[in-house]
This record gives sequence, structure tokens and C-alpha cells, in this order.
Amino acid sequence: MSSLKRPTSILVFSIIMIAAPVLAILENALFNMLPLWGEGNVFSKMAVSDILILLLYPAAAVSIYTVTKAGWWIFIFSAAGIFAYNIFAYISNPMISLFSLLFFNTLLFIIAGLFFRKHIIAPYFNPRLRWWEQASRYDIDLGVYLDCSDSYEIGYLEDISLGGCFIRLSEKINTGEVYSFRFCLGSRIKICLKGRIMRTVVDDCSLTGYGIMFSNLNEMEKEGLSNMIEDLYRFGLGEPVKQERSSEQRHYDRYTVNVNVSFRYESEILPARLINFSSTGACIETMLDMEVDEFCGFYCTLGYSSLDVDGLIKWKKKFTHHKHYGITFINESKKHKADIARMIGTIKALGGSTRSGDRKEYNKLVEKTLPGTPYRVFQKANR
Repeated sequence: MSSLKRPTSILVFSIIMIAAPVLAILENALFNMLPLWGEGNVFSKMAVSDILILLLYPAAAVSIYTVTKAGWWIFIFSAAGIFAYNIFAYISNPMISLFSLLFFNTLLFIIAGLFFRKHIIAPYFNPRLRWWEQASRYDIDLGVYLDCSDSYEIGYLEDISLGGCFIRLSEKINTGEVYSFRFCLGSRIKICLKGRIMRTVVDDCSLTGYGIMFSNLNEMEKEGLSNMIEDLYRFGLGEPVKQERSSEQRHYDRYTVNVNVSFRYESEILPARLINFSSTGACIETMLDMEVDEFCGFYCTLGYSSLDVDGLIKWKKKFTHHKHYGITFINESKKHKADIARMIGTIKALGGSTRSGDRKEYNKLVEKTLPGTPYRVFQKANR
């Protein structure tokens, strides 16, 4: 569903065009000392054409507010018609004051001129630039970071307890050594701990698993870890693993945390990282090489919320060791929409923040849009 929010400039221009005919009537009544109602009121002195022209103002306001290609042209032609008629009315009707002519024509000229500015005209001709109509995307960190000297290796947390955790990494690390780990499960859950690698698990998963025992935790770190596990449970992101313990196992309740995404493309299923998520699409980070306009899908479990969606790849960005893909969801069932709503609720509970747009990318899209608009012609005419 598109948002009712509009850029402030669009709202201001729309309000001005709505208020203009009211101001014109009041100014006319004041200048000619006519009442607003009763015998000999200002409306009785107006021609039918005057009233019809005043109706163009709200039509222009609606065309501004809709932010469509047709709306832009309707506004420009409406403004031109009002501008010309004001001059004609001033010449033929002694009730029209020079102040009224100059004020309203100057106002129209300024607003119409602003609508030839590139950042205002472009959204009318390109729906992708209407950011307020796009579903809100939420940035949330669902990974665990391994501190490797000058860089961070991203992995996936599968379970965690007060004594240790189990993670999967593409980086090869050594059993018996101590590493620093940074857990970032949403903006509200962030903690840095040191842990010793106790075991290595190589199974059907493409990423190697590592069993880690936390070591040398101070009181502040222990309290932070305890608070983190409580938050995971409170947000519905984990539940105790029910299993029989041997006498050698640690006596800690473990909480299973599913933070990875199983990504589907052609015949492959690989783990990937969710970068951002909305009701209409998502951004996925993976090392898999894919093409735009191809079908894909992923399965994600976040706490008690699970989601299995199909999508279409709309764009991609290449980095040194990985790639980002923008995916538009194509499922339209009620269950699918309900699953997405629950997932967004969980992401919000974790403190996921609304993603801010990339200004550079927006400006590039504006420049690509302009050749198909009257902006270039207007610019050339003023050189």
C-alpha cells in the first residue's frame, strides 16, 4: 500500500493552489467593496467564465498532488490557461485590480517555474523516484562477526547459551584458539565476547560449523550476554532446545536462533544474508552469481516467524567478495502477506531501522529520467 505522505514541496504547492481561488474571491470583494453573500454579493458580479477558471485551481492542485506524468502536463496547461485568462480578465473587467493580476500571475509563474527543476519534474515522469509510494524497508543485522585482525568475517548464529554458541563461517578458524566475536541481532542486541573454538563440524551445509565456549567473561559481559538471551526469548527469536543432557554437558539452557536465509536459485540452495526487508521485496547478500529478471526464492526463520517467498531479481551490485541482489516478491496469497507482516513485526521488535535512501543513486536515476521530460528543452532555451 502506498503511503499518503508526500514531499513537503508537493503538499505546499497543492495547498497554495487550493487556497488561491479563495484568496482571489476575498481580494475581489475587498477591492470592490462587495459583500460575500446577500444582495449584490461578489459572486453575482462574476461571469461564468470567471467561475470556471477558478475551478481550474483545485484541478491544478489535484494534478500536483497525484505526482504522475499526466498530472504534470495538466498542471502546466492549467497554469498557462489561468495566466492568460487573468490578463484577459484584467483588460475586459474593471473589477479586476492590477494588484490581483500581478500577485496571482507572479505566483503561478514561480510555481510553474519550480516544476521545471530536475528534482521536482523527474518523479512525475518516473514512478521509481516516488520514494513515498514504496514500502518501508527495514535494515537489520542478522549475523555474527568474527574479528580477524583488520577485517570482519560474517557468519550465522545457530544457537547460543550462557556458556557458548554454535556458528557457521566461511572463514577457516583453528580449534583451540580464542577469537573475538561481535553479535549484532538487531540494533537493540549488540555484544562483543571472546570464545574458544572447541569443535569443528563439517556436514551437508556449505558453511563449516564451530562450537564455541565463551572464556574469561567479566561481570559486564556476563550481564550483557544474559540480557541478550532474555531479549531473544522476549522477541520470540528463540526457544530452549529440548534434549537429554549427559553428565558431561554444560548445564545451560540453549536457545536456537535461526538468523540465516536459505536462498534458492535454479537448482542451487545456498545460505545468504538478509540485508533489508519490506512488504514488497528484500535485499540479499550472497556469493552466488545471478542474472537480473531471473526467478529466485528464499526461506527465512526469525524466531517464531517463518517466511518462504518467491521473487524476481530486479537489480544487482557487485563487490569484491560478494554481491547484493534486490528482489521483488511475486507471491500474492493471504498467507504470504500475513507471514510477511509477522516477519516485519519481529524485525521492528528487534529495533530494525527504516532504511534511508541512497542520495547518489537517486540523483543518478533523476539524470537518466530527464531526457524523457521537457526539462532538457527548457534548459536549452535558457542558455
